[in-house]
Amino acid sequence: MRYELIVIGSGPAGRRAAIQAAKLGRSVLVVENRYRVGGVSVHTGTIPSKTLRETVLNLTGWRERGFYGRAYRVKKHIEGQDLNARLKMTLEHEIDVLEHQFTRNGVRTIEGAAQFRGPHEISVTCPKGDVHLFEGERTLIACGTIPHRPSSIPFNGSTILDSDDIISEPRVPRSLTVVGAGVIGIEYATIFSALDVPVTLIEPRMPMLDFMDREIVEHMIYLMRERGMALRLQGEVEKVEFAANGYPVCVLKDGRQVTSEMVLFAAGRMGLATKLPPQLGQMPLRTLSPQSRQNVHS
Repeated sequence: MRYELIVIGSGPAGRRAAIQAAKLGRSVLVVENRYRVGGVSVHTGTIPSKTLRETVLNLTGWRERGFYGRAYRVKKHIEGQDLNARLKMTLEHEIDVLEHQFTRNGVRTIEGAAQFRGPHEISVTCPKGDVHLFEGERTLIACGTIPHRPSSIPFNGSTILDSDDIISEPRVPRSLTVVGAGVIGIEYATIFSALDVPVTLIEPRMPMLDFMDREIVEHMIYLMRERGMALRLQGEVEKVEFAANGYPVCVLKDGRQVTSEMVLFAAGRMGLATKLPPQLGQMPLRTLSPQSRQNVHS
């Protein structure tokens, strides 16, 4: 089957391109390797983390503690199932909206892994193993990002996690170590600190968050320390071992050790690797001219 545009990935970039092309009268196919559309932003990224944040702020009564005191809570015992229930409701709503947008604009979607067979042909391997071939006049690769996972870190999905793992099955640990004080790391560190989980934040770079105003960063550091968070700034994790009780132990290069029930490794994200056939890899990249960008957004 032939389409004027094939989009690989249904995240923010792929979704907007597909819908805009459909509005301009083009036939569009979106290929998504997850069981439902949405991409990283809906399933493991922006929307889930913000939903988790608001859930924690609501259940802990964080915004009312200034009036009722630090011991105030809307729900006394908060567990992973409390967080997961709100997440599922929010994500179901977001996915329903996206699916409705695709249907309304005549965009076809298919679940599976896409692979180039040539400059204008891709194969899509569906979950059940069946393979479909499609031709596309143009193809947009918008497959998003994945968490950076160094080979030296023994990720296991239960006690040593990345930022995708922690969303897939959220739970409240007795203690947490967050490696990486970037936007993602600080977001999750403060979320779990609001749940009164002892949090240790490890960051090798100084100054951290160098894209922000220094006064803001310094005040944030003060608030995190006042909250009881342990900050190991200019500390670099050399390896992760396991204690006798099974807890992971982060061993820093300066010899310090940090033990906790769970470790979240949040040292950034990287583009999802995409293998192109030789004839595509040698083709020049095409970008939109300023006039084309104006037409697309109008």
